[in-house]
Amino acid sequence: MSQQVVEYSAEQISDANKAAVTMEALIGRLSHDEDFAAHLANNAREALEASDMLMEKEAIQVLMAVDPERFDKLCEALFDLVDSDFLHTMSAPSCA
Repeated sequence: MSQQVVEYSAEQISDANKAAVTMEALIGRLSHDEDFAAHLANNAREALEASDMLMEKEAIQVLMAVDPERFDKLCEALFDLVDSDFLHTMSAPSCA
C-alpha cells in the first residue's frame, strides 16, 4: 500500500501555527473569563470574531496533519473546559 505524502507551503504551516496559538488563547480565556465563556456559549462565531479568535478550517486541517500531538493536546484541554454538545454547536456552522 502506498502512502501519499502531502507537502504544505510555509504559509500553510504558518497559518496552522497561528491556529494553534489561537486555540491556546481560547483555552486560556475560557479558563478565567466567565463573561467570554457565556458569550461563546450564546453566540460562538460572534464571540470568536469579536476576540479575533476565528480560525480557518484549512489551517486546522494542516495543524492536524503536521502536528497531531499538539492538536490532540489542545482538543483535550478544550474538552476539559466545555462539553461536547457545546463544541459541536461551536463548530457546526463552519463544517457545513
